[in-house]
Amino acid sequence: MRYFTSIAEESFRTDDEGRKLFYIGGPLSQPYLTPDSATEKRLFRKMTWYHRVFLSALILGAPFLYFRISERPWLFFVFLASVIVLESVILRLLFRSDLRTMPRSASRLPLRTFYGSMAGRHSKGSLVFGFIASLVFALVGTVISLAGGWMLAIGSTVVMFSGLCAVVYGYALRLKGTGTALGNSQ
Repeated sequence: MRYFTSIAEESFRTDDEGRKLFYIGGPLSQPYLTPDSATEKRLFRKMTWYHRVFLSALILGAPFLYFRISERPWLFFVFLASVIVLESVILRLLFRSDLRTMPRSASRLPLRTFYGSMAGRHSKGSLVFGFIASLVFALVGTVISLAGGWMLAIGSTVVMFSGLCAVVYGYALRLKGTGTALGNSQ
């Protein structure tokens, strides 16, 4: 399924010197240098399977939590924090043996290069879709916020996260539009 491989691809970048970088924590984390293509393929397979299992469980399991969260909205934040901690622990355990032998890059990629690579990997249409979807989720978060109380906190969290996603997609679209995207996807 292309969805999970596309997400896994976002963990890999190439720096200005042509070295392959592996990110385990996003654009603000210190990347690892992948020593060869065999290691990169192994990391990619692991990351793809990680996303298939973890995101599927999260996507399929979250609706079952809806009624518990609607009865006690503070559980939303417990759930959110638990997912973040669980993801971090699983990633560290899953990649521990690989990361132990891989050196870290001396510096992170500039955000322009990081997101330019994202823009290069995706078509303009998929970036527009991501941007619009992020705005729709931000709108839904705004509507949720109108209920007040705990729902204001939940809705605000949704708005902030979706807004950040919209900024990222908008920036990638801008890079693609100005021709500074890295790669050649149309």
